Amino acid sequence: MTTSIYYFSGTGNSMYIARKLAKLIHADLLSIKDAVNEDEIVLAADFVGIVFPVYNHRVPYIVKRFVDRLSNLNSKYVFAICTYGDNPCIALEYLSELLSARGGKLSCGFGVKMPYNYIAPLPGINGLFQPFVLRELPDEQQRKMLSEADQKLQTIYDAICAQKSGYIEIEYRRLEQFVDFFNLRELLQKPVWLKISGYSGKCDLSYMESVQLMDAGFHYDEQCVRCGTCAKICPVGNVKMSVKGPVWLHQCEQCFACLQWCPKAAIQFRSGTADRKRYHHPEVSLADMLSYPMKEKFEDE
Repeated sequence: MTTSIYYFSGTGNSMYIARKLAKLIHADLLSIKDAVNEDEIVLAADFVGIVFPVYNHRVPYIVKRFVDRLSNLNSKYVFAICTYGDNPCIALEYLSELLSARGGKLSCGFGVKMPYNYIAPLPGINGLFQPFVLRELPDEQQRKMLSEADQKLQTIYDAICAQKSGYIEIEYRRLEQFVDFFNLRELLQKPVWLKISGYSGKCDLSYMESVQLMDAGFHYDEQCVRCGTCAKICPVGNVKMSVKGPVWLHQCEQCFACLQWCPKAAIQFRSGTADRKRYHHPEVSLADMLSYPMKEKFEDE
């Protein structure tokens, strides 16, 4: 039986999980950002894993586009892992629906809590009146969280080896059903987040698609040395370098890779990220993110 694991990662959390699991089960490791450019993705492996971060309680837009291109899913054992900062919500259930639409089935899905790497309001009532900021986690708490993630990964490994089926981690389903019933994602969340990002134009895109325009909030400050890291690290080529500095092209995934990996912390999102600590997984380097092969086979040692 052959296994392939596809992953998408901005700050290394999902890459770390996918890479470690691939070593455990001797799987091919493939990048979604490379595979998604194909018109049709033909799956050769018997077991297929999908590893991704939770965005807006769902899968990232790039993961949806990836699944929409998958073929010959009907005979595959498909498992998924979502990494999340707060909770897995119904991201895996949403992925299950996408797979079903392509003739496949999500056999099992797991969530792994990792350090939060997106913007969030400040705790308490002050957060209502302050810009959204990067959440900072004390080093000791971060180490504990990453250690627990490794332990959870062992549980996931055991489940996959046993070909566990019918288990999908979900939280706040009723709340999400309420949000969907009243179409609050389109009516409320989309305009709020576009406003937070500073986008002021007309937007006829769906909420999931509208994240591409939220790069309106990115800018660079005087610390920028025009090194081009932001352009190189962007998984969808949404950043290009001009003579003055980086320019965002409105095809954003909101992975925050450009901001989190900038060596000078010169990339900002609106006014709430300056002087805030950047994050990437401590065991994933910039070189890993930039040069990691699309496909790597892990053999028995």
